[in-house]
Parts: sequence; structure tokens; C-alpha cells
Amino acid sequence: MNIKKLAIDLLFWLHLPFVVIWLGLFFVPRSVWLSKITFHFWYALVLLIIQLGWGLILSPITKKINIICPLTTIMQRLRGFHITSKKNFGHTYVAELSNKLNMRISNKAVNILALVTFFIILIQYAFFNS
Repeated sequence: MNIKKLAIDLLFWLHLPFVVIWLGLFFVPRSVWLSKITFHFWYALVLLIIQLGWGLILSPITKKINIICPLTTIMQRLRGFHITSKKNFGHTYVAELSNKLNMRISNKAVNILALVTFFIILIQYAFFNS
């Protein structure tokens, strides 16, 4: 296996813990972890800020403001896609993973799911965090 393929695979699988934590925390009872809601909120917010910040850094190049994962940018660049390619800013890890698992979920559906889950996290933090 060449180094480039290994790096791409590493970057691909490096995304998994971020997604598992984002979604998995919904299933951890507060009785097990009292500050779970606070952690979940700050975890999600920091990820969002990092991706928005990266999107802003790339906006002079892409001519768009997008939420872009830095890991995805590196992974897609190694695959040969330019930073301005939609394969960079229009790509989601969850959609790619679902395709590998033969469960075809569109990037748009993943983005909607991410937005909905972020709002659920926000509501939990605002109203159920005591």
C-alpha cells in the first residue's frame, strides 16, 4: 500500500470518532454523566466553529462561505481534488461512509441531519441543562 492511500484511509477513519461522539452522546443518560449536555453543546459548537473558520479561511479561494472540515480538505486534496472543487466543500464524511456501507445517503440529507442534531443539542443545552 502506498503512503498516499494510507494517509487518505487514515484521514477517512479519523473522522469516525468525531461522528460517533456527536451522535453517540444522544444515547448517554444524564444519570451516567451529569455534565453530558454541557459537554455535548461545547463539543458541537467547537466543531462547528473550526469548520466555519476553515470555510472562512478558504473563502477567498472558493469564492463561497461554507462550513468545511479541515480533515476533508486534506483528504480530498490527497485524492487529487482542488480546494475549489465541490468534492471538497460539498462532501460529507457520513455520506461517504454510508456509501461504503451500501446505504446511500446524500450530502444534502447529511447536512440537514447535522443541522437538526445541532439544534437538538442547542435546545438541550438551553432548556434541560441544570
